[in-house]
Amino acid sequence: MNEIEVHILSLSRNIVEIELRRDSEALAALICDDYVGVDPSGTLIDKSVSVGRYSNPDFQLTQHGLDDVHISSFDETAIEIGIMNLAGRLGSFSFGGRYRYTHFWLKTPEGWKVRASQLTPLNERAA
Repeated sequence: MNEIEVHILSLSRNIVEIELRRDSEALAALICDDYVGVDPSGTLIDKSVSVGRYSNPDFQLTQHGLDDVHISSFDETAIEIGIMNLAGRLGSFSFGGRYRYTHFWLKTPEGWKVRASQLTPLNERAA
C-alpha cells in the first residue's frame, strides 16, 4: 500500500471506533456535506441520516469491524472495498451479519472524507 492508502485504512479504522462510541460530531468531520450512501435495503441516505443515527438512543452498535480491505488511490480520490461485520439494533429490530462495503474517498481542503458509500448484505456462499 502506498502512503495515501495506509492513511485511508487508518481513517476507516478510526470511523469504526467513532461509530462504536457514538461520536456523531467526529463522524460528521469525516463525511462530505454532499455525501450519498446506499444502505443494505437499497435506500439512499444523506449525511444527516448517516450521522444522525448515532444521536438516536434507539440505535445501538454492539459489533463493528472490517476485514479483507482493499484500497486504490487516484490523486485526490480513493476507493475502499472490504467486508464489514456489524451487529446491533434499531428499536426492537436487531440486525447483524457480514456486508460488502465500498467507500469513495475525496481529498478536501479539510482532509480526506467519505463522499459516497454502499453496504450490501453478503450471501455467505459469496463471501
